[in-house]
Amino acid sequence: MNNPVSKAKWVLETKEVIGIPAESLKTIAESEGIKYLFNDYPEDDWDGMLLWKGTKKAILVNTRWANSGKHNFTFAHELGHHFLEHQPSYLQNDQMGFRCTLDNIEKEQRPYETEANKFAVELLMPEDSFKFDMTGAEIDFDLITGLSNLYIVSKHACSNRILALTSKPCIIILTKGQSITSYTESRAARGFIKRMNKIPDDTAAYNAITYQQRQNGFLTCKASAWLMKVIPSNEIYECTHIHRESGTAMTILKW
Repeated sequence: MNNPVSKAKWVLETKEVIGIPAESLKTIAESEGIKYLFNDYPEDDWDGMLLWKGTKKAILVNTRWANSGKHNFTFAHELGHHFLEHQPSYLQNDQMGFRCTLDNIEKEQRPYETEANKFAVELLMPEDSFKFDMTGAEIDFDLITGLSNLYIVSKHACSNRILALTSKPCIIILTKGQSITSYTESRAARGFIKRMNKIPDDTAAYNAITYQQRQNGFLTCKASAWLMKVIPSNEIYECTHIHRESGTAMTILKW
């Protein structure tokens, strides 16, 4: 079985990718004889496909979400299926391949999808350069926005990469309304957050989301509102940014 991280590094080296990898995705596909199409399929639930018929392959990226960073991750994910030589799980009209939904790409735990995600992360945000660019910076929305713009990836993918590489305790929570849809922990923060489905009502995040308040900086609150483990200061720093159009929000917790 191919190691997805090692394979992504191999692709960057052998394809002589210089600069921001996202800008070379089409060139990489073309060098492998893979055709590609970006198109809006608003009624379909898939985000990307890798299809092949005989020896011919093609990648389709559904652009129904207006987020170029998300499109890049989908493209890289499908390239991962190709380079990792995954066997197809999708067959229709004499075409074989992979049909990847949002859950497949962002949440799926099946081996092939997990491997394709790991490949995409390393391909788009190489550990060495990404870690260098975040060295010495505080984990905040300026860092997430800056690095997501630099590497042309979504803020979600960027924040996950930051947490995977930092040595600091930090948790990033995604919400829809008051409901927690997912969260990611840094290594130093694993096992600290309470298991809950809703934002605690005695937090700054609750007020920001409920009253649509923009937070420009971090506020303190009792760590016990979020955490099930005691920390020395018993205080946690939190900041929430809201995407009003979608009703979603991202909250950073750190201590």
